[in-house]
Amino acid sequence: MYGVSEAQQQRAPVLRRSIFTISCSIQPQYPGGSFQLTFTSSSSAHNDTQPAVNHSAHFLFSAAGPAHQGSYSCVYHLHVFNHSFSSESRRLSITVLDPTPLIIKAIVLPLALLVLNIGLYVYCKANRGQMPCRQKNTELVQYKLGVPAAEEEEEEEEEEEEEEEEEGSC
Repeated sequence: MYGVSEAQQQRAPVLRRSIFTISCSIQPQYPGGSFQLTFTSSSSAHNDTQPAVNHSAHFLFSAAGPAHQGSYSCVYHLHVFNHSFSSESRRLSITVLDPTPLIIKAIVLPLALLVLNIGLYVYCKANRGQMPCRQKNTELVQYKLGVPAAEEEEEEEEEEEEEEEEEGSC
């Protein structure tokens, strides 16, 4: 399309209280001219005009608010040899978004996950040293080859004492 360049997006979300710029530009043919930014919403309409510098103009908005929500277009005006030319861009629809839900997603959700991880860490750390008691009916059978009978009896007595101590601790 020849004339004022189209916005890359026809709809643009802007966060409330953020700074945004609407830039208008045109393919160079003649020097000079001006850009008029037209704004329309359900409750108001107004225009702002700036001279074309290097075939473009930039309209700065310092703090986006509900009053900035609406439809914008750039109109290029040029007077050459007693003739007036103008060209209008496609409309750009600005929607002002409240950042609060984004803050909740960006801060509260990771914070909740962090608290959950800390809780799991503390739970696992507290239960790390505790082992469940052995079942009382289990028996360890050992076969010792080549051990004299007297040593075998002493070892059996020691094993019985250990089992009694374990049963008393559960």
